[in-house]
Amino acid sequence: MEVEGVLELVRGVAAVDAGCTDRDAVAVAVGQAQRLIAWCEWRQVMYTRLLSSLCSFPEKVFADAARTGLRGASRVFDRATVLQAFPGFEVLLANGRVTVDFVDVLGRSWRSLEPALRVRLQADADRLVSAAAVSSFDVFTQVMRDAVRRVEGDGGLSRLERQRGATRLRAGFDPHSGMFKLSGQFDPVTGLALAGRLDNMIATLFSESVPDGCPTDPSAKQDYLRAWALIALTEGRGNGSGRAEMIVVVDVRQADTDGGPVVDVGLPVAVPLRVLADLVGDADVTTIVVRNGVVLHAPGQLDLGRTTRLANAAQRRVLRGLYPSCAVPGCQVRFQYCKIHHVHWWRHGGVTDLHNLLPLCSRHHRNVHDNGWDLTLAIDRTLTIRFPDQTIMTTGPPSRSAA
Repeated sequence: MEVEGVLELVRGVAAVDAGCTDRDAVAVAVGQAQRLIAWCEWRQVMYTRLLSSLCSFPEKVFADAARTGLRGASRVFDRATVLQAFPGFEVLLANGRVTVDFVDVLGRSWRSLEPALRVRLQADADRLVSAAAVSSFDVFTQVMRDAVRRVEGDGGLSRLERQRGATRLRAGFDPHSGMFKLSGQFDPVTGLALAGRLDNMIATLFSESVPDGCPTDPSAKQDYLRAWALIALTEGRGNGSGRAEMIVVVDVRQADTDGGPVVDVGLPVAVPLRVLADLVGDADVTTIVVRNGVVLHAPGQLDLGRTTRLANAAQRRVLRGLYPSCAVPGCQVRFQYCKIHHVHWWRHGGVTDLHNLLPLCSRHHRNVHDNGWDLTLAIDRTLTIRFPDQTIMTTGPPSRSAA
């Protein structure tokens, strides 16, 4: 981006002040500001290279000048390394066409590979640049997952071995809060097993009641119960060793690369197919069949009418299969942290039937109840949101991606 282009963006951003009442003008200014930020991030990358040639400890000089820590400075130096390997992305960043989030997901994907395989990913740079230039961040993240899978060519087995070698757990007391803190990372297969045991323990201990002092916020509540479930496991209490539950969603409307229905096993991470077979064998599998957002088959009673306000286990299972996160488009809050909302409110005569239920995070649930968001859910689960400012957002039926 030439200096005149930068100045034009500055003028555009400065023209929209705190008193602006034009929504479209504010949206344009947000985009211009983001392009400016991307350009500044690119300049920071350039400065890391200059400092590397001018001093012995460039990270310290950068950190002091930027008033950040060494960790923050190291992230910028890491981006410089990634952009040197993928110069096309540097052009995009310099012109404000991508944010550093794109560069970071590219870098994580690139570094996850063995050195010999990194070269193969770099050979695919033109296609990745083209995808980044026109894709949302979420779409580009999936593009990178697919690219890494193609480069590895072994179904993810080598990656799993590297992940197992990167298993870590830190433990210690926080000098400020006095709390004992754990921080760890585990390979996805081990992680799924640990998560399953914690979920089983939570269900065993807290299915009917929760301890005094349990937070009411859904996210904080899950963290609280998970901590007490871990304590119970370490003390040998309860039964956290039951079989894990796996929800398999078969979407007969969509087609995979072989022309068959898309099958989603509901795992939050990719695992090798060979390992997946073992996971399925050790789990209680529930199959849900959908077409165009309509549930054709699912076990359990899915329509409860006015008999109860709370969704039952079968309804929650189906909703978890359809919605891995909050139903509002773009919201990444995971299903387990969401509330089950009656689209036609319970207090207004709504029923606890599947077609009237939707997972919403606590923030968007408050927007519906307190800030005038009006939801409509079609038979194919197309969601329409009407906002108080008369704008409308519509998203199609929840879709599944191939496993």
